[in-house]
Amino acid sequence: MRKGARVEEAVVLMAKAPVAGRVKTRLCPPLDRRESARLYACMLGDTAAEMSVLTGVRRYLFLDPPESADSLRGLPFSAFEPFPQRGRDLGDRMWDAAETAFRRGARRVVIVGADCPALSAETVRRAFRELSTGASVVFGPSSDGGYYLIGLSSPYERLFRGFRWSTAEVLRNATERCRSLSAPFSFLPARRDVDTGEDLLALREWARAHAWPACPRTRGWITGYFGPGGGGFPGSRGRTPGLPRGSRSRRGE
Repeated sequence: MRKGARVEEAVVLMAKAPVAGRVKTRLCPPLDRRESARLYACMLGDTAAEMSVLTGVRRYLFLDPPESADSLRGLPFSAFEPFPQRGRDLGDRMWDAAETAFRRGARRVVIVGADCPALSAETVRRAFRELSTGASVVFGPSSDGGYYLIGLSSPYERLFRGFRWSTAEVLRNATERCRSLSAPFSFLPARRDVDTGEDLLALREWARAHAWPACPRTRGWITGYFGPGGGGFPGSRGRTPGLPRGSRSRRGE
């Protein structure tokens, strides 16, 4: 990038402090609170490291609670400018993050979370390409009916207001909102967030089948928790479900 060139793209990482009892509580059981916090810390570190690979973009880390910034100052978090999360619900907090990025000069903004180890820097680059070639909004669909990524070429506040978050209708309602705004949208390949015990088993199978993204912290946690053998959770006879098939990129109508 040329010296003094305007940086028009920004990636926003929405994160929580990995404190037991405050993150990934839907994983308890099968995990206990301390183990779920350790897993989240691994996924957060890996996501931050993967996003740090991106060049020519601004990187913002929006934290909850704000005072947790002191515990996330080293690598890979030093590649991000920290901000506090503000708002009553997830929609309010994402809108505040998006508005902040646009206000600071971005023309294209991609927002991601820290619970999708399959999210790669290339996927984010693809989102930026979609936004620069006609899409006003880009979604990365997740298997639970939500999305692991949203990209914007304009600050559409209505995409974050009036939703029931953490439900199976989030993505469908968001695309309907895009249509009402006459905002062209597109989809990235589907991925799976890690929210439940079933997602943990699917994560292990994904890690076996895919060498990339590297996510070394998360892979290390998987090996430490499940061990080198097969089967379900430690001490159980559960079987591992398969991952959902990814969708092809397509423009909304």
